Amino acid sequence: MKDMRNTYSMTLNYQPNVWDRIGGPWAITLRAYLWCFPLGVLLQPLVEPGFWAGNENPFAWYAVSTIAYLAAGIFLYLANRFIVPNREIKPAPRVLMLVIGMFAGVTRSIAMGTLIPIFGLTGITAVERLPFGLIIGVFWIVSCALVMDSKYRYRRQLAELIAEQKSAQEIQKQHISKFAEVIPETENTELDETNYQLQKVFRDLAVKASVPTSNWVVIAGQLYRSITDIILVTRQSKRVSDLTDSDLVASRKDAFQVISRTPIFHIPAVISIYSTTIAFATARILPIDLAGPKLAFGLLINWIILGSFKWAIKRSKGDSSFGYLAMFTVLILLAIIGPEFYQGAYVTKLQLQIFTIAGTFVEIIWILSTGLLMLSQLNRQKIINQATEENAQLRSEIQYWKTIEGRVVAAHYCPITALDIVAADLRQYITSDQPMECIGAIQFATTLTTEIKLLRNEIDEFSLAGEFARIQSNWSAETDILWTSNGSVPDEILGRMAIQVVEILILKSTRIGQASIISIDLTSAAHEIKLSVSDNGTPHGEAGAAMGTAMLSELSDGSYQSSRVGALNVATATISLYANTNTPTN
Repeated sequence: MKDMRNTYSMTLNYQPNVWDRIGGPWAITLRAYLWCFPLGVLLQPLVEPGFWAGNENPFAWYAVSTIAYLAAGIFLYLANRFIVPNREIKPAPRVLMLVIGMFAGVTRSIAMGTLIPIFGLTGITAVERLPFGLIIGVFWIVSCALVMDSKYRYRRQLAELIAEQKSAQEIQKQHISKFAEVIPETENTELDETNYQLQKVFRDLAVKASVPTSNWVVIAGQLYRSITDIILVTRQSKRVSDLTDSDLVASRKDAFQVISRTPIFHIPAVISIYSTTIAFATARILPIDLAGPKLAFGLLINWIILGSFKWAIKRSKGDSSFGYLAMFTVLILLAIIGPEFYQGAYVTKLQLQIFTIAGTFVEIIWILSTGLLMLSQLNRQKIINQATEENAQLRSEIQYWKTIEGRVVAAHYCPITALDIVAADLRQYITSDQPMECIGAIQFATTLTTEIKLLRNEIDEFSLAGEFARIQSNWSAETDILWTSNGSVPDEILGRMAIQVVEILILKSTRIGQASIISIDLTSAAHEIKLSVSDNGTPHGEAGAAMGTAMLSELSDGSYQSSRVGALNVATATISLYANTNTPTN
């Protein structure tokens, strides 16, 4: 166990702070530069007064902008190659990375200021451009560090977790394969009795785990998945190592649909880049004493617009894409209308409007970018957490295998003996109040029980009459079970799901309602089964029943209902084959 963890030990912390990301391996990447390069080249001439003079070649301006940004890119490449190499082995000093970004911005500014007169253009000098270059360089490094480091760190971490998971699954398969020859030879009645006893233990665990204030709540998620996997053995939830690339990476369309319903853009980040861009662009064309007050007022209005729409989108119950479109429209209108109040001879109102629209365009891109970044980080964290939890459970299962291996070997890998052992151990853990000890035992029971069901389903012929006979035999000591069945013969998968619903309802009736008589009415068709289960017990309520109710809702695709009719509890559900064909993922 220790060796397996060491083999795939993480070389990077997946949840570093911003400073750690800046000094990490991916704060400077060619891909990030290429993403920013076209936008910078496109927008740079638009904030140059000479571009709008009418007597200067616009293509010359774009040539100067292109060369300047290429110079910055070359500097970043050389710095990454020679100043801060081997950052995967040892993180670079964060201040040094920021200084590199600042020098890249300075390189761009010097190149712009130097090339403007060479190309016969007019504009501010290289020295005057330096403050803007310094700020842009810092923003560039920080932004790229957050986006690219998050992406590549996630890939590295996920690869390590998947490698560990596959290794653990191979060990799991080796253990479970030793039961393969014994399971088909085991009598069904013995397996049914053992499974019944295990179900009762799982029921006791579910009751404990359903109490939010109990220390047993730590196993609630695992227990729910385990019970669901046992019930829906033909469509178990996938582990992360079983997921495809399309499962792991949401499409851009799906991402934008989520963003359209959730205001997850980061207002401080958006305002920071917007205000910096607008302030420096304005300083090039207008005196600061004239532009300053109006610019501050405009930024305040801009902040109010972002905050108001974020609040409105958050409160919206439906699709909020209209809210986003309305916000973008208001921001663009602000950029168009704001310059109308300008009075001066430095630039025309049209030129000022083009400057502000360009800045607003950057702001809208930043709104979408911060939303995508925050959403992708949330989704990535869910997958990492899922894989980490699954690996911990697999390690606990393998450790549990080792603790009972001698007893199982002595019993010639008899599945009944193995399940009796795990049931006894789980009872002991319940008595001694040790929820963490249950993790490996629950996982072991799930693995073996699903393997038994898969093999028996291939061998045994399924029939509703045979299943009800088994149920009546198992519960005869506790309650009388009456049942009627009519309609056509259902699909086998559908029938097995319906039987599982019936067994959960019987558990609720006996354990919560203490019913002495349970009546089951089943109407089946090829692709649908309708169930009605009534009992004479006390009202079920919800105490300790949350997990069972959740499973009933999932099995019945939300159609499960329970009501009190006179002196009876009546539960109804519809099991549809089409509603349960999709393979769920955690």
